Amino acid sequence: MPRYYFDLYQGAQRISEDASGYECPSDEDARQFARMSNGLVALDPVLSSPSQNHRVVVLNEDGQSIFTMSVSQAAFSTAASSDVSLLS
Repeated sequence: MPRYYFDLYQGAQRISEDASGYECPSDEDARQFARMSNGLVALDPVLSSPSQNHRVVVLNEDGQSIFTMSVSQAAFSTAASSDVSLLS
């Protein structure tokens, strides 16, 4: 099964490198995992501050970026309050 890596950036600077990665069956499953992780990261008030530009970059085993997603507490709060799945 392919391994994907989920790095956290603030602006252009990588602030957290995923050294171990996670096995996911496909690129789409890795995207869904990143969406779920966005909700978990958004729980941290420092990382999800509106004045900061945080994003998760998903890399495949070859180190190629396959998906980038902004971290947003607002998106998490909206999803949580309306029972919207973070995986959709």
